[in-house]
Amino acid sequence: MENKKLPRITILGKRIILSLLAFMLIWPLTVGVYTLVYRGYTFIDRATFPGLDANLKETLDKTPPDAPETEKGAALSMALRNRLNQEMTSAFGWSVNDLWISPTRWLDNRGNRQKGTIFALRMLLGFSATHLSKLGAVDAENPLLKEAREKRFAFSEDSWWFPSTESEYRKGIALMQQYEAALLTNNAVFNMRSDDRYDLLSYITGKQFLDQPLGLLVQSNSEVSYTELDDRIYYTQGVVLVLRDVLTAIFHLYPEISEKGGAENIRIAMRGINQICTFDPLIVLRGDHDSVMADHRGKMARYLIAVRERINDVTQSIRR
Repeated sequence: MENKKLPRITILGKRIILSLLAFMLIWPLTVGVYTLVYRGYTFIDRATFPGLDANLKETLDKTPPDAPETEKGAALSMALRNRLNQEMTSAFGWSVNDLWISPTRWLDNRGNRQKGTIFALRMLLGFSATHLSKLGAVDAENPLLKEAREKRFAFSEDSWWFPSTESEYRKGIALMQQYEAALLTNNAVFNMRSDDRYDLLSYITGKQFLDQPLGLLVQSNSEVSYTELDDRIYYTQGVVLVLRDVLTAIFHLYPEISEKGGAENIRIAMRGINQICTFDPLIVLRGDHDSVMADHRGKMARYLIAVRERINDVTQSIRR
């Protein structure tokens, strides 16, 4: 009896060993193939942004700190719209509103990054138009910026046509460009006083701006589905990409901010911002408590909290 059972056990053992070996080979092979495919995709459509756009660099190089306020205003306006323009002209364009049958509609990382981009533009343009484009609080808002923020950029980000999101956002960008041209011919107002810089930085670190993506990152894992993890990470990245352009412009155009003791805080804040702009894990994980897996959403939250606190320190140095 024992001799008859032995071959069956041996065959079963061999099958188990072969199955384990197949799994050990297929797993790294699958990861390797996925990695190659993803890297190929990112070669076509960028997923990390380690540096400023060349056009923004050129604009800032042509606008020194001692330039007239109108030129500074034009440069800051360009910095504000720059990220949206990059998304619109990227390899797959604005993909949030693509039809369900389009493969680009399923590229949710870029889609959520674009949603973060338009959120940041709406909020920062709202502040700029109502605080910086007029000489006094009771003055009328610049009509070009008013139309851009209330009509063009307020348009839904997922409309395919009649009209399409792209057409409305392009009109908004064109309106901002008209405002910039008017500034350069002294036919529009830009007025950023020291208290405006304080108010702007306070606004950035407050409930209406950075607290919005931060809330998406710090919510308990038990309240967030696994499929939403990457959505929240890349939405935050879109917000911070716009913020990086705007802060870089402000710190360049107004070096007195760093002269008041904010230089080290600015350096550390920009380092954290660049970490967010280059954050692109191959697979987003949700390690919880003492799990051995990474908690990518938590890591992004730590970066953002550090950035917010450093910007807040810079803000307080202006006030003193």
